[in-house]
Amino acid sequence: QKEEWKLHQLECQAISALTEERKKMLTPTIRLMVKLILRRKLQSEKAIPSSATDNYDLVDALESHISKVDDNQLVLYAQMANLVQLILPSIELDLKEIAHTFSKFACNAHTICDPELRPLGTGLFPAISIINHSCVPNAVLLFEGRTAYVRALQPLSSNTEVSISYIETAATTLKRHNDLKQYFFTCTCPRCIKDSEEDALLEGYRCKDQKCDGFLLPDSGKKAYTCQKCSISRDEEEVKKVSSEILLLSDKASSFLSSGNNSEAGSVYKTIEQLE
Repeated sequence: QKEEWKLHQLECQAISALTEERKKMLTPTIRLMVKLILRRKLQSEKAIPSSATDNYDLVDALESHISKVDDNQLVLYAQMANLVQLILPSIELDLKEIAHTFSKFACNAHTICDPELRPLGTGLFPAISIINHSCVPNAVLLFEGRTAYVRALQPLSSNTEVSISYIETAATTLKRHNDLKQYFFTCTCPRCIKDSEEDALLEGYRCKDQKCDGFLLPDSGKKAYTCQKCSISRDEEEVKKVSSEILLLSDKASSFLSSGNNSEAGSVYKTIEQLE
């Protein structure tokens, strides 16, 4: 509290003055914006120090992708900017700039996690936000307290670009690309541009021929899934039906496990294996 007092006393005063109804509207993103504005104010007044990795110029340099944001999200950013002005009435704010900064948060902020990857809060680390994404990253982002560290996952030569993953990598290419839409780019890392055999393994659809150990690959031209070994196809609707059955059986198995009926759960899982 002593270390943060110059900043926190302003934040505390502003939030304490709000009505209970408005306090309920304080999402982590809005709290982060309030702290960012107060931090910029105190740094400009030389009340708190700034540094090469802690100054508002770094935030200005971040990409907002505001031109790609849909109209509904723009309206939400405008509403959030108005709420920030209500929280900080004594500071003259550029609401358009605040809306742009909210858009920067969407594609640059990080979820701060503990060592067991449980989310603790939201932070903006501009120096780390410039690191590009890869689905086969050579580094990982970790947190110790509120400090962010980028640690190499392998030996890196001096000219190697450092990359981290913005998303959960244990997913199919389609799922990963959907998760990356919020960052407004399509990943072209080696994992994303190679063949989809890994995706078939992750999806878990087996060949229709019980004697074949191949996996089904999507065949968009035929609207079917074709085995990469024997070329036998399963209709797309058939695969969807199997997926629905697996989902229902998985829920059933979970219910058995919750009630302590492990033998029944085991039988259901065997049925799932046959379907897959």
